[in-house]
Amino acid sequence: MSRPPTDFEVVGTVTDTITDGLRSAAPPTVYVSYFQRASDDTTLEIRAAGSLSQVSSAIRKELQPKLPRVPVEVRPLTQQVDDTLVQERMMATLASGFGGLALALACIGLYGLLAYSVARRTKEMGIRMALGAQRSCVIGMIVKSAIQLVVFGITLGLPAAWAASSWVKSMLFGLTPTDPATIAGASMILAAAALLAAYLPARRASRVDPMTALRHE
Repeated sequence: MSRPPTDFEVVGTVTDTITDGLRSAAPPTVYVSYFQRASDDTTLEIRAAGSLSQVSSAIRKELQPKLPRVPVEVRPLTQQVDDTLVQERMMATLASGFGGLALALACIGLYGLLAYSVARRTKEMGIRMALGAQRSCVIGMIVKSAIQLVVFGITLGLPAAWAASSWVKSMLFGLTPTDPATIAGASMILAAAALLAAYLPARRASRVDPMTALRHE
């Protein structure tokens, strides 16, 4: 049975509250006194300090005499939020795992490629050092070429990642597919792996005696 229209006096306003799931927009909501407009489905938001058992006992002790026919169920807000995020947490865990694996494979492949490339240039470094080149200059040359390779790869990879980001847009919450921090973080990790891959073999090769490096095959 529909209720007759009731006039309400506005005594204050609050910010929007999301109640129907984090992916849904905040619906128009009016808060009224339970005793003015009772409902079979009523929720009380209570801010309290202490353990859940102590708070639950205190709330039931206070409300049960005033609402003898209404069951009082006490649940922490964090639990209610966690219950709505089960699917999001599972997707985030899977995506993080696969993303971390892909990043690790990319770093390992990049390291192996650059390490092999530097190893093949051992003879070239021996010739340069035999002609008077400093070891720091030789290492800097190798690292510079590695940086150029990484910049070229990132330049090609970013547009591809941007185009593929639309596929995962529906699975993201609170994060855009083109989040600058995420893209910058992944690029920095790849760049660090590339620099490490180029510096360590180049440093090791630059310490080899020039005559030994010249005989290197």
